[in-house]
Amino acid sequence: MTHEVNSRPLPPAAAQAPGTAASPSAMDRIDGVLEGLWHLLSSMRVAIVIMLGIAILGVMGSLLMQMPAEAIADPARRTVWLDGVRPRYGGWTDVFNGLQLFEVFSSVLFRILVAALTISLIACSIHRIPGVIRTARNPRVDVGPAFFEHAPQHEAIVARRSAAETQAIVEGVFKARRYRVLSTDDGTVHVYADRFRWAPASGIVGHLSLVLIMLGAIVGGMYGYRNPQFMVSEGETLPVAAEAGLALQVLDFTDKYDPATGRPIDYASEVVLFKDGQEVDRHTVRVNDPLRYEGVNFYQAFYGASAIMTVKDAEGTVVLQSTGVPLAFETEEGRKFGIVAIPGTGYSAEISGTRGGTDPEIKPGQVGIGIYSSGASSFADSKVVDQGKPMQVGDLTVTFEREAQFTGLNVARDPGVPLIWIGSLLLLGGFVIRFMVPHKRVWARIVSRPNGGTVVGLATLTHKDVTAGSEFETVVTDIRTALQAPAQA
Repeated sequence: MTHEVNSRPLPPAAAQAPGTAASPSAMDRIDGVLEGLWHLLSSMRVAIVIMLGIAILGVMGSLLMQMPAEAIADPARRTVWLDGVRPRYGGWTDVFNGLQLFEVFSSVLFRILVAALTISLIACSIHRIPGVIRTARNPRVDVGPAFFEHAPQHEAIVARRSAAETQAIVEGVFKARRYRVLSTDDGTVHVYADRFRWAPASGIVGHLSLVLIMLGAIVGGMYGYRNPQFMVSEGETLPVAAEAGLALQVLDFTDKYDPATGRPIDYASEVVLFKDGQEVDRHTVRVNDPLRYEGVNFYQAFYGASAIMTVKDAEGTVVLQSTGVPLAFETEEGRKFGIVAIPGTGYSAEISGTRGGTDPEIKPGQVGIGIYSSGASSFADSKVVDQGKPMQVGDLTVTFEREAQFTGLNVARDPGVPLIWIGSLLLLGGFVIRFMVPHKRVWARIVSRPNGGTVVGLATLTHKDVTAGSEFETVVTDIRTALQAPAQA
């Protein structure tokens, strides 16, 4: 995103009366503000600062659990979700929530930074276009002798030929190597040769590809959604909150492990997708085999145990019937737990599983349950419940029916994906052009010697490396060999 700024001499100012100073007009002030804004947007340093800010937010979004889309849109679900992560983050939970760190990629600050980077990349690209065109179409041919002394690579060759003969030979070598050749003669012969003159445009293509990727992210953030914690217990059906009429049922979940190492080698969810109550698809979702339906994708992400619970209110009415509670969170002690809102009671419940036979509080075949009012910092009541035995917890009757498994899916709709793919391909193409066919430029300066013959200076701006160094050295060797060859009659 570097750029060149070419300034022109200002016309002479009109004479002013002694003791008076011209005050800028309103249009002058507006022009100054716009010019300053343009330089700010097209500045490489500003773009780097913005990218650094995006990177910091991205790291924070990766380190902190991110809130699912339905919890972001629904205050009640947000409260339940925050209660679920409160044991992990403690008193920082409300701070992180207030700073939108649980929803980093849809936060106001992230969107502002992405939009600012997009605008900055567009400004940088527009600023560079005239320079790229000027370099490709009207390059600087005549350069001074100091350039040939301080260029990263330079050579001097003494030839026993006239300036005209030397120029013809030098240009012939360049043309034989498929260089474009331009020359001028102001008493000293200047020769300019280049290859792949439009290759620098790959930098602009790279900038525009990043713009497309940013636009894809913006479009996806505005018109798409992502829920990385869509959890459904076996045998249950859960609506997709962001898609009206769409619901997913999990028939079965299976996981397989390597008998030698114990590592998981496969886990799969047998699912049925319903639209307005009608089955529209049936699929086995695996890590690399998602279910896709009309732009909505269901990816296998994680799995775990769930507790099937039934809850009755104080009047004995069933308010939660055989509902699976995924134990997807983990306390500092390593105990898995899940959160469920109990309809019509104003309570939420935290269901905790056992850590195994060594757990002194919750044994295998039991779960711990604590009920609390949403937002409360302590339980109204808590008990350890045996499987199959109703237990009074507060004014609720709770039954732990059995243990099951749940599957965790990543549900996403992202209309910005096509833009991201196009931008990624353009970015790859820009890198390939930049590194495989770089712009190669060589300047030659032919000076006649007083006692006959010429001195040929050769220089390039490219620093010596494996490819560019050998190319320049090969050109120099070819020119030296051609100049030293005997003249033909």
